[in-house]
Amino acid sequence: MSTLYNRLQATAVDRPDHKAIIGCDGVEVCYQELIERVKQFSLSLFSQLKKDVRPHVAVLMGNSIEQIVVTFALSRLNAVVVPLNPELKDEQVCQALSSTAVGLVIVERGRLLSCGPTVQVLPIETLISLSVEENVDFVIPPWNEGDTFLVTLSSGATGDPKPIMLSEQSKLKRAQQTWSLYDVSADDVVLNASPFFHSLGQRLTFVALLKGATLVLMDRFTPQRWIDTVVSAGVTFTICVSSHLYALREQLVSQGKRLHSLRTIVSSSAAIDKELKDYLFEQLGCAFYEIYGATEIAIASNLEPRDASSKSASVGAPCRGVEVVILDDQHQQLPVKEVGEIACRSALVFSGYLSQPEQTEAAHHQGYFLTGDLGYLDEEGYLYFVSRKKDMIISGGSNIYPLDIETVILEHASISECAVIGIKDSYLGEAIIAVCVWQQSEEQQEWAVRQWVNGQLPPFQRPLKYFFVEQLPLTATGKLNKRALREEYNQLGLDLSEMIRAFNTSS
Repeated sequence: MSTLYNRLQATAVDRPDHKAIIGCDGVEVCYQELIERVKQFSLSLFSQLKKDVRPHVAVLMGNSIEQIVVTFALSRLNAVVVPLNPELKDEQVCQALSSTAVGLVIVERGRLLSCGPTVQVLPIETLISLSVEENVDFVIPPWNEGDTFLVTLSSGATGDPKPIMLSEQSKLKRAQQTWSLYDVSADDVVLNASPFFHSLGQRLTFVALLKGATLVLMDRFTPQRWIDTVVSAGVTFTICVSSHLYALREQLVSQGKRLHSLRTIVSSSAAIDKELKDYLFEQLGCAFYEIYGATEIAIASNLEPRDASSKSASVGAPCRGVEVVILDDQHQQLPVKEVGEIACRSALVFSGYLSQPEQTEAAHHQGYFLTGDLGYLDEEGYLYFVSRKKDMIISGGSNIYPLDIETVILEHASISECAVIGIKDSYLGEAIIAVCVWQQSEEQQEWAVRQWVNGQLPPFQRPLKYFFVEQLPLTATGKLNKRALREEYNQLGLDLSEMIRAFNTSS
């Protein structure tokens, strides 16, 4: 029988009246109500599934109590759960279903979907209305500990999404890792502002419910809604993607005193600038951590408050049970302070990419997962993230790491956010540009920003052009979408190195 379902059932026995979930609409359910709903949904789903195979079932729903009930019901049935972004267009959904061998898709209220005769579409309201007797012959396929339970599609920010396979044991161990790192208990109130189709949303869901804590759901992030939710629900613990923290910057400064319930906040997905990090460490009034990880490997490193002053530029030390090495392009291990690809090995690693054995093999080297990120280790073993490997810019023969430039730009008082990318250039190979968001209160003075940056960086690192926008594009999971930026600005057909060519020709 399912590990996750059994743990939820045990909690319902031990703490039946304890608040399990606070939904996006404020509706609350206790653990006894939650397990009863899971049991009823599992019976209804059982009536719709083939009985002789482990079904692959997609869940096309936003954050909701019903979505969580469906997930645990499918766990009880030993099905493979495929969470999908409900904002995907129909053709994108169909492509995802095809790549994950899905035969049934459960859709949220009001969603119409047509994916051909091989895929059954089951609206959630239909599932709720199904009445199945409890004495039904409830026989499910055999359950094995290493079976794939959940297939998560990577964000696809740097290419086609990969179907990442994870077992129930892996999900439980990842929850246990989080409990241990941040001392999460059954008395905590855990905020999840990330969608369940993203690994962070899954982690926060299981961290709360497998511990017997209270889970608070947000279906749509805005800075003020986040602040109000923390206050009203008495949130004690959360993990945020870095883009949410940047968006929250002003509210955290102006309304930080309202967040007296918040015990621990963790930043994930991308490194944040030193100014914001220092504020979170020193002034927010709660414990602040920064982590590095990936869906394939869970949390690989963790920067603790005690290391905030001496190691603030790092993303922490490798977690217990995690080995981190830095490799060159030939997969040879590099010495300390040398930049190369970050590779990780642990018991929390994923099972592989569904039906993609070649991609799975290519993503590993001698048991290490190759993250595709660039970084280095210092003498004490602390990890420093430099750039996404694919984000590295090669301009004029030099390797340019965008984070180095972004850090300098963000030190200017007029800039609230920025992204540095490389666009195609016939002379340099790639030309460096910076796409920036102004602080609302600041007068737009491009020359001042350029003068500041040129005073801090050598010529080969200076952006050739600055673009100013109201907001930077994000992926569906809230990450900065540099792929979209590169596509947008490459389409402009700019020739930014013309002056450099003219200078070099005349000299």
